[in-house]
Amino acid sequence: MKRWLVLAINWLAVLLPLFIMQKGIFLLYFFHKSSQLSAREIFGVFIYGLWLDVSLSSYLITLPLIFYLIQLTIEKRILPLFLKFYVPTLFFIIGLLFVGDLGIYENWSTKLNVRAIQNILNPKEMMASSGASPVWLYLLLLFAHVVYGWCGARYLCNRKFASAFGGIRWLNIPYFILMSGFTLLGIRGNIGVAPINESSAYFSKNMFANHSAINSSWYAIQSIINSKKYTKQNPYECMTEKNAVALTHKLFLSKEKTTLQLFKTEQPNIIFIQLEGFGADVVEELGGKNGLTPQLAQLIKNGLLFENIYASGFRTDQGLVAILSGFPAQPNVSIIWNVEKQEKLPTITQKLNAAGYHSMIMYGGDLKFSNFKAYAFTNNFQRIFSQSDFPVLSRTTKWGVDDGNMFEKAIDEINKLPSPFFSYLITLTSHEPYDIPDEPHFKEEGVAAKFMSSIYYVDEQVGKFIAQAKKEPWFKNTIIIFCADHGHRYPYNREILMPAVHHIPLFFYGDALNDSLIGQRIKSFGSQTDISSTLLNQLNINADDFKWSNDLLNPERINFAYYSFDDGFGWVSPADTIAFNNHPPQLIFQSDAARSSHPCIDTAKAYLQLLYNAYLEY
Repeated sequence: MKRWLVLAINWLAVLLPLFIMQKGIFLLYFFHKSSQLSAREIFGVFIYGLWLDVSLSSYLITLPLIFYLIQLTIEKRILPLFLKFYVPTLFFIIGLLFVGDLGIYENWSTKLNVRAIQNILNPKEMMASSGASPVWLYLLLLFAHVVYGWCGARYLCNRKFASAFGGIRWLNIPYFILMSGFTLLGIRGNIGVAPINESSAYFSKNMFANHSAINSSWYAIQSIINSKKYTKQNPYECMTEKNAVALTHKLFLSKEKTTLQLFKTEQPNIIFIQLEGFGADVVEELGGKNGLTPQLAQLIKNGLLFENIYASGFRTDQGLVAILSGFPAQPNVSIIWNVEKQEKLPTITQKLNAAGYHSMIMYGGDLKFSNFKAYAFTNNFQRIFSQSDFPVLSRTTKWGVDDGNMFEKAIDEINKLPSPFFSYLITLTSHEPYDIPDEPHFKEEGVAAKFMSSIYYVDEQVGKFIAQAKKEPWFKNTIIIFCADHGHRYPYNREILMPAVHHIPLFFYGDALNDSLIGQRIKSFGSQTDISSTLLNQLNINADDFKWSNDLLNPERINFAYYSFDDGFGWVSPADTIAFNNHPPQLIFQSDAARSSHPCIDTAKAYLQLLYNAYLEY
C-alpha cells in the first residue's frame, strides 16, 4: 500500500504547486482588485481553495491509476510511457482553461463556465475579443504550463512505484480498490451525502477573493458536467409554485393601457438602435462620465428619456431577447442558444408585421454568432442584413463592419422600405477589442481609454446617421428608439454584477414624438423587457403574449427591475436595491448598508424560479 501512496503523493506534489501558482498569477493579474484585499483574505485564497485543488487532482489521477494497475498485471513498464504523453497534454488543457479564465474574468467578472466556453470556442468571438487582452502573456503562460507538464512527467517517470505485491499480481487488486476509494473521497471532498462544490472556496464577503480561491479548471469542468441540469430541471426552485406566484403576482397584476400618448400618429415608422455596451456610465444625463456621448446628449435633450432602465443580462444575446421578446435573462443559460425554445417566444417584429409594418434588421457582424441569425428569422424580419451584405473593404474591425459604414447602408436600405417600417439596427464597434477606423479620441494607454474612444466613435456615427435621416422624407413620421443591449464595467472598471453596470439608457427621439414630451424624463424603474409592452400599447397592438413585460407608462405598474448574472440576480426598486449570489447564497450588494432585512430577495427568488420554469417549458 505504501507504494500506491507514493504515486498519489508524487502526483499531488506535481499538481498542487501548479494550482497554487495559478492563484498567485490570478491575484497579480488583477492586482487592482487584489491590492484591496487584506493579508488574511490573500492567505485565505490559497487555504480555502486547496480542497478544490485536491478534488481536481483526484479526478486527474484516475487514468494513471488504471494504467498503473495494468502495469502491475502485465509486468510491463507502460505507466512512464503513458505519463510522458498524458501529463504535458493535461497541463496544456489546464493552461488553456486558466488563460481563458483570465480573459473571461477580465471582461465578465465571472469564472470560466460553460456559457463562456460556448462563446470563446466561436472563432469570431475568440479572435475579436483577444484584441483587448495581452495575447502574448496568455501564450507565455500556456507555454509555461506545457514546460511544467513536461518536467512533471519526467519527475513522475523517474519515481519508482510498486511492482507485483509479493510476486503475486492479483493481490494488488484490493489495494487498487482501496486507492480508488481514496481517489473518490478526494474527488468528493468529504464522506457526506453532498459532494464538494465551489462553496468550499467561499470565505469572504469580497467576491473577488472567493473567485480567486476557486480552481479555474475545476470550475470549468464542473460547469460543463452540471450544464445538463440547467436544461432538465429548475436549479432555482426554493419554494412551492403557489408561494412563488403569491409573491410575484402583484408585479404583473395591472395590464391597463397607458394614459400617456407618445406618438403623433397611429403608425409611425420605427427605427430601433441597439447600442453595444452603452451603460449609463457613458451617458452624462444619467450620471455618467462627461463628454463621452455629446451626440446622444443633444438627442436626449430633444427626446424623451427613461431614467431608471436596467439591462436584463450582461451579454448581447440576452439583451436582444429581452428587448424583442420581453423575456428576461436567465443565469447560466441563454434561451437564444436553443432554437426550439426561441422559436416559441413572442416577438415585437411578428406583431408589427401583422399590423402592416415592413421590417428589417441590420448587423455589421456575423449573424450566426450566438444564434442571432436563427432568432432574426424567428422574429420574421422581412429583410436581414449582416457583414456578408457589405463590401469586404468596409469590414474594418475584427467584429466586421464598423458602425459608420453600417449606418450609411442603413439609410440606403431604409429608403427602400415602404412605410410604415420597423428597422432594427445593432451597433458593434464598441465591443471589445474596441478597434475603430478613426484616430482614438482618448490618447491615454489602457483598455479603459480604448473603450471610451470606441464609445465616442459610435456616438459620432449616431450623430451623422440622425443628420442624414432628417433629410429623408420619411423622418417626419418616424420615431427612433435608443437602448443599450447591456451595460459595461468601463469606464470606471466596476464589478459586472453591480446594479450600476446594468443601468442603461433608453430614450425616444424623432419628429413623430409628441411635442409636449420633448425634453421630459420618465422616472419609472424598469427593464429592457418592458419595452415590448410599452411600444405595442402605444400602437394599440395587443401585448398580452409578453407576460414578463410591463408598460413603463402604466401609472399602476410596480416599479422594479430584475437582472441576472452568472448564478445570481439583482433587484432594483425605489425602496431597495440588492445583488444576490445563488450558490452559495450570499447578499453581495445592498444600496442601504444599514438595512438588516430585504423582503425583495424573496420576491426576486420567486421571480427567478417562475422565470426558469417558463424557460424549461418553452
